[in-house]
Order: sequence, then C-alpha cells, then structure tokens
Amino acid sequence: MPLKHRIKNAAKPFIAQYRRAPWWVKAATWILIGLIVLPDPFDWIPGIAFLDEVLYASVLLHILHKYGALPDEDKRSPKDLVNDILGRKK
Repeated sequence: MPLKHRIKNAAKPFIAQYRRAPWWVKAATWILIGLIVLPDPFDWIPGIAFLDEVLYASVLLHILHKYGALPDEDKRSPKDLVNDILGRKK
C-alpha cells in the first residue's frame, strides 16, 4: 500500500475525534499544529530540536483522544501511529 494511503488510513480515527471534539480542542489542535510546523528557536540544538515537536504531537493526540474519542475506541500511542504509517508489524 502506498505511503499516502497508509497516512490516510492511520489518520481516519483522529480526524473523526477532531470532528467530535469541543471548539476549544479544535482551537488547541491548530495552535499545536502551528507549533509543530513553524520553526522554533531550539532548531539549532541537535537533541532538543525534535523533542519539542514530539511533545506537541503527544499532547495533540492525547487531547483529541480524551475529548473526541468514543468510549469503545482504544487509545493509540504515537508509536502505534508511526508503525501504521510506515507499515511495520508490531
């Protein structure tokens, strides 16, 4: 399966959670996405440059699941999401 389709399939539950989430979670989602995409002052430090993006993505996934997930949906970790996108077996 091409990478584009794996990304779409992995993102479906999070898109559904986004749609069910309250307005303030949607606002926080766009703020966190902006923080991930925009350059920051720590990009020149080798070990820390990637850690803040990982932190923002973890917070984003957590609030989407907490406020937008249905009770029967299982919580997926960021590691599970990356493994699904890259097509790795668990």
